Amino acid sequence: MSIDIEEPTQVHTLRTPDNRQLVGLETGAEDGIPVVYAHGMPGSALEALFFHEQARIAGFRILALDRPGIRGSSYQQDRTLLDYPRDLALFLDHLGIDRCIHMGWSSGGSRTLAAAHELPGRIRLAILLSSYTHFREMAGARRLLLRTLWPGPVIADISPALFRATVALITAIAQRRPDFYMARARSLFSDADHAILGDPGQIRRFRASQLACLNSGAHAIATDLLTEMGDWGFRLGAIRTPTLVHQGAEDQLLPPAYARHLAATLPDAELTMLPHSGHFYPLSRPFQGDLFQRIQEALSAPPAHR
Repeated sequence: MSIDIEEPTQVHTLRTPDNRQLVGLETGAEDGIPVVYAHGMPGSALEALFFHEQARIAGFRILALDRPGIRGSSYQQDRTLLDYPRDLALFLDHLGIDRCIHMGWSSGGSRTLAAAHELPGRIRLAILLSSYTHFREMAGARRLLLRTLWPGPVIADISPALFRATVALITAIAQRRPDFYMARARSLFSDADHAILGDPGQIRRFRASQLACLNSGAHAIATDLLTEMGDWGFRLGAIRTPTLVHQGAEDQLLPPAYARHLAATLPDAELTMLPHSGHFYPLSRPFQGDLFQRIQEALSAPPAHR
């Protein structure tokens, strides 16, 4: 699929020790403070372009990796969540970046936490935007998603093979009838989400990222999702990186209870509930402006509070 990218973007390609290809991109301020962004699922590194304008204004350099199997990044067999920080470290080394901020939206939140746990000396600040929590540490977490009409985690708990078949069916429908898929996706959005995605530029970027991921195939998507539905390989209480947790109170896709659990379990977390927001507030330019200002404040705080 050809994707027209209007924002200034630099694409990076590198090889891993096991001879996989990783593809990343960067946008925002060329010489700005580095912020790694982990995309949702379905999603891709193209989501970083949502932040280009405000990041450039605020002086932040946005970096993002396509996870294994998505777009140009090679599939990785038997992958776990802890493989993500290993790929991230290679990406940062490739770019000559010693320390960065890490931000993740939705499924990208679990990657942010994995990076904070595995690379504590390199992640200055973790930012969670409507993130999943660790299902092994929150009772009933999977079943909460049934209220959002996403049975995936419950199905995966019963049978990973059935989960893969479900993802394959959804992906096939999306590939053959993308307009139907997008209309179905938008039917699950809150009123606040519809207002944000009323911006033609934002809905164009959202559609491009979604379809780029879906065209990568069900196997890669299902594998990516399964890495966060089982045991993460660490506990939230072991993360010492300061973490900003954001959650829309009207989120129709992820339960706000996840954010409260994260804030209560992470040792150094600050929770911001957004009362009139859904799942797509990270695409809002006013929110992004406030977020980048908050990051600047966090970075300039006395060391005892970092």
